[in-house]
Amino acid sequence: MGGKAALLLVLGFSMIFLVFGQNFLGISNRSIENVSRYYNEEQAYNIASAGANMAANAIFMDKYWDAGFSNLTFGGGTINVYVSNPLATTGGKVWICHRPPGNPAAQKSLFLPSTAAAAHMAHGDSYGQCGAEVVDNTIATIVSEGTFNNVTKTIIVQLRPSNFAKFGNYYSSISAMPATGDTFHGPFHVNGTLSTYGSPVFLGKVSSRLSLSTSGTGLPVFNAGYQPGVDIPLEFDTTGLRTRASSSVFRGTNSPPKGIDVKLYFNNNGTVTYQTKLEGASSWSANTTVSLSSFAPNGVIYVEKGNIYTKGTVNGNVTIVATKAGRTGFGNVYFEDDIRYNTNPRTNPNSTDMLGIIAEENIRIQDNSTTRGKNIYTEASMFAMNGNIGPDDGLISQNFLGNWYILGGVIAKTTRATATYSGSTPVKGLKFNHRFDERFYTVTPPAFPNTKNYEVVSWYE
Repeated sequence: MGGKAALLLVLGFSMIFLVFGQNFLGISNRSIENVSRYYNEEQAYNIASAGANMAANAIFMDKYWDAGFSNLTFGGGTINVYVSNPLATTGGKVWICHRPPGNPAAQKSLFLPSTAAAAHMAHGDSYGQCGAEVVDNTIATIVSEGTFNNVTKTIIVQLRPSNFAKFGNYYSSISAMPATGDTFHGPFHVNGTLSTYGSPVFLGKVSSRLSLSTSGTGLPVFNAGYQPGVDIPLEFDTTGLRTRASSSVFRGTNSPPKGIDVKLYFNNNGTVTYQTKLEGASSWSANTTVSLSSFAPNGVIYVEKGNIYTKGTVNGNVTIVATKAGRTGFGNVYFEDDIRYNTNPRTNPNSTDMLGIIAEENIRIQDNSTTRGKNIYTEASMFAMNGNIGPDDGLISQNFLGNWYILGGVIAKTTRATATYSGSTPVKGLKFNHRFDERFYTVTPPAFPNTKNYEVVSWYE
């Protein structure tokens, strides 16, 4: 029995070791497979990430770029990048419902050159937008697919142009320096040298393309930080605005070439009253009062080759535009009096009243009997493409010192003095009293100008 027992014991241990050995071998093989799969997936992800970053950089450098990349060799694998860019001028575009290989749940509507359609159809995409997806035509979409050893990973990036309305103050250059006693609300940018005198206070993030230059006693106070080296050029194409305005367009004449002046008086019941006067005419047209929402259903009132004179109480959401179309003396907006919102967003953050003001040249508080000797209120985001924003000369030198209360933004080529100073103390005119409308961080007046730069709004992996 002893010999048989020993034999059985040996056989039993042999079987145990055989089973364990097989299991160990299986575990080892699975470990190798897991490591290999992880490595392939990680490499595929890295390749897709590289493609997304390369495409984003290309759009940052050229906002019209939509070429993408096709079977680009990278890191031992390949990159395919598809770009849907609403600003691109490439002709012959079609909507594609793109379903990423290996991840069809991440389908995305893309507006692509028709020449790219065949490749998409070959891997299961279809023509048209994806189901009931809501497409934002201000967003550029990058779909980057990285493939390594037959493993494909997909990254989807969405970018949107930043908007000038996000600035409390923006200037291409500064001529009237921020000084001691000045307080600025909201983001502040100078696309040149930031020149200050004494100790102005900046409550929002401050940036400039060039360096900071200080003078006088004291130093500027940056409550939210200061960043040099930020290039945001002032540029804007008004062509799309005229198209968007549709029926709410006022035009001067081409033959003979004449400009047009337009009065736009906003009423608190949601209407606007307008009058027109062609250059050289002796009188204004009769008043016409219309519903703001029906007169400007797309939110834009456009004056081509003209000036706008405005005041009142805005009940609605609208942008008014004055262009000069080559005529000297036009492309300006004049405030005849206060212009305010029917519902104050500072006391009611849910206010939907919003005003954008765009002038190809200057924006001015007009020197007249209703503006002299009083405080002025302006509630809007203001954009002066080639000029500046401020009071007429007569209001700057008037024998009165009041306040210009602004709720919104001041975006212009350069600064303009609002008061007459004795040293660093204002003694006549209007003191600049500005607060940023914080709604403009997330929403903007209709068709308000976008910056050249894009911002990443989502990165889906």
